[in-house]
Amino acid sequence: MAESAWLEGTLGDLEGDALTAPLLEWKKALPEALREVCNRIATAKGGVWLVGGSVREAMLGNPWKDLDLTTTLNPDEILDLFPRAIPTGAQFGTVTVRTADSEIQFEVTTLRSEGTYGDGRRPDEVTFGDSLNEDLSRRDFTINAMAIDLARNIIHDPYGGVEDLENQCLKAVGSAEERLGEDGLRLLRAYRFMDQGERGVWEPNSELSNALLSCGNMLENVSEERVWSEFYRILCGKNAAAILERMRKDGALSRILPGWDAEIDLQYLLQVPEKDGFACRLVLLASEIPSERWRRMEHDLRALKLSNKEREIVMDLHHLLGHLPAEGPEFRRYRSSVGDLIEAHLAIEDVLHPIEAGVAREELAKLAPLKAGNEPLVDGHLLSSKSDLPAGRRLGRLKEWLFCIQIEQDLANSDEVIALLDLLDWKNTDPESWPDSNWP
Repeated sequence: MAESAWLEGTLGDLEGDALTAPLLEWKKALPEALREVCNRIATAKGGVWLVGGSVREAMLGNPWKDLDLTTTLNPDEILDLFPRAIPTGAQFGTVTVRTADSEIQFEVTTLRSEGTYGDGRRPDEVTFGDSLNEDLSRRDFTINAMAIDLARNIIHDPYGGVEDLENQCLKAVGSAEERLGEDGLRLLRAYRFMDQGERGVWEPNSELSNALLSCGNMLENVSEERVWSEFYRILCGKNAAAILERMRKDGALSRILPGWDAEIDLQYLLQVPEKDGFACRLVLLASEIPSERWRRMEHDLRALKLSNKEREIVMDLHHLLGHLPAEGPEFRRYRSSVGDLIEAHLAIEDVLHPIEAGVAREELAKLAPLKAGNEPLVDGHLLSSKSDLPAGRRLGRLKEWLFCIQIEQDLANSDEVIALLDLLDWKNTDPESWPDSNWP
């Protein structure tokens, strides 16, 4: 019975088109756990459809990632069917489902209709229903408003999402101004969906373009966590340069990070490291902000709810702007101090100071590894015994000064470092004037 539910099913007489051969092949690659979930829902007399981004990606010929389902069953019925399910958003109809034999999770949401969005963030009321078309009508863009009946091999596309995918065009479902006015996050989702990776940048139609301008203030109603989650994905996109430039012109950037909207040109399309790409692009956007405004910058990043690690990377990279080494000893100190952020910093300088960045790359490539590694050869105990300095600020600064010279001169052992005590004027000078190993 479960097998026939998957292969044949009786989920109603909705209009739809048969899946094409490529989509049937795509279906074969879906996980067995999805088959079990759909079969169990169908056996309970529920309708069930694959919806959302997975359908869009299927149409584009991309492998599946997240698999979201919608059903005629209500959340309580889904929870009864699946003992391991979690009511992640049961009040809005969403239950996270896992089967006994798989760790893959599926978001299963009851068909619903929504009323007004009084706060521009969430619907005032959610009503569970049994109309797939009505459920699809509340979604943001036509390319996200498609559903696949996996049992009958039928795709439901009441708003022309397939055609818009073929034409590489982004349209809202129904009135663009109404859709964006319901939830301000949809503005950022629109910008994100313009970036289609290897397929380039997809343009929104005129109605959606106008709505992005007229509804810009809706972003103020969205929580900072949701804004950062979406904006981060934009920053990491393959065509982020073009999307960020459009956001700058539309005024969306200044709503998210006031003043972080340095003019972008085609050079921003240069490759940035995948690991810290988001930070590189943020720093480029902030490249016209003076370094002395770092407290204000940090405040902006905290307000946007970046993690401590993300914020630290952005601030460190901004601090490095325009500071490239110029001679041999400096290159060693630069490499030692900047460490894992070198590639990200050089990627930024490739845009802002390409000639200097090119020279730095060449010189760094010539450098041999430090003979003694990247740790001080002389610790505080040894230095105190050799200098007769007690523990304190002066001893600590002297240790930093010696470590700086150790790196710049590539010293190999502690004897070479201790010998510097006879050459440096550390007894009579102000320790706050002594150099350290940090860059710049």
